[in-house]
Amino acid sequence: MPPTRRKPFHLRLWHRRIGLTAAAFALLLSITGVLVNHTEALSLDSKYVKSGLLLDWYGIKAPISPRSFKAGGHWVSQLGERLYFDGHELTERLETDGDLVGAVELTDGIAVASGGHLILLGLTGELIEIMGGAEGVPAGMRAIGLSEEGRLVVRASQGDYFADEDLSRWEERQEGEKFAKADALWSRPSALPENLYHRMADAYRGKVLSVERLLLDLHSGRIGGFVGVLVIDFMAFLIVLLTLSGVWIWMRHARREIHK
Repeated sequence: MPPTRRKPFHLRLWHRRIGLTAAAFALLLSITGVLVNHTEALSLDSKYVKSGLLLDWYGIKAPISPRSFKAGGHWVSQLGERLYFDGHELTERLETDGDLVGAVELTDGIAVASGGHLILLGLTGELIEIMGGAEGVPAGMRAIGLSEEGRLVVRASQGDYFADEDLSRWEERQEGEKFAKADALWSRPSALPENLYHRMADAYRGKVLSVERLLLDLHSGRIGGFVGVLVIDFMAFLIVLLTLSGVWIWMRHARREIHK
């Protein structure tokens, strides 16, 4: 039998195969790169991914133990570092930090003690005012409540204080006075209804993963962890091969044209 001849190595064929494989990768890099390059103009750092599948892929979960207080028919809660009113986030409208101390319903609104600030909300959750030490709010608030006469009372680091009707003046309560410590009905943590917690948890998770971070992870392959990075590295290697094979094919073609 005549010896079988090995099929020649068709560089053009492999060049095309590598090119088709690398095309999708190059398209992904191009699109994500352009978008990331215009993050500020497109506000990608302040837009967030809402997809539950992607959030689960990143392992993003909401804290399971919110600190919640019932104020009349409303709920004020803290999940992580964020404050919520009936499941709607308040933090983005506030410039306060610290732990949620309590919340009570007043005649025309709700008073929330958080960190060193007293936050006044309307009965539908609209922000009315944020008061701090400059407005006379006692420092080191540890509890908030109502006296028997309906006056706002806070327990601070230096004692108990009650406010006037306009919340413009605070007076320290002395032992034996009409407003004794036992007279106040203090706001205490309560168990949040499950349906409200799930609404808050969805809102919490939906403000963690920014579109900018997702695009950066897609661009670098980090969305797939270590394996994803290796895939991106391999695709980059294919582009190098594509470039080199293209140069080689062009050089062979050029030599043929010269010898014609």
